[in-house]
Amino acid sequence: MNKSLVLPLRAVLILLLAAVLTAQILIPFAAEKLGGPFEEVSHLVAPYSVAGILSLLCWQVALVVVWRLLSLVSRGQFFATRAIKSVGAIIYAVAGAALLPALTMLHLLFVVGIGGPGVVLGVAFCLICGAALVVFLIDVRALLAMAAEHQGELDEVIQCPQLDVGHPAMVHRGTDERER
Repeated sequence: MNKSLVLPLRAVLILLLAAVLTAQILIPFAAEKLGGPFEEVSHLVAPYSVAGILSLLCWQVALVVVWRLLSLVSRGQFFATRAIKSVGAIIYAVAGAALLPALTMLHLLFVVGIGGPGVVLGVAFCLICGAALVVFLIDVRALLAMAAEHQGELDEVIQCPQLDVGHPAMVHRGTDERER
């Protein structure tokens, strides 16, 4: 990967990490301000704040793993087994980041019995977008695994010290038996 792209991408990752950290710090204050004055939900401020912080922690994990993947790409090791495992870690982090708010909103709807169309739309948004992103990342991981397999085969061919041109495997399949 071009070194001139690595630094701007890392700068964007740092900005995103800083934004997520800031949001994690602000969640308890916003939750207290929004839910604290209402007795029917004031007892939910702390647990819902924890769920929000954990959801953002999942996004932080995904961003840190993307940083690791960027390091692998810059070293030319993107087809390593570590890259495939890293994409798997991103899949789990994204799934957690989508499920935590969806479960929190489902709790608000069905256990607490408070919420309206906005909460239903929020659940749908989290589940649909989360599922779409997870399916996309599963496809990316499968493609990466196939590319890594082919990269290994290509490396074997390139590193072959001597090629026996007369070997039956090297003879063109369209040739006649008399020409062998």
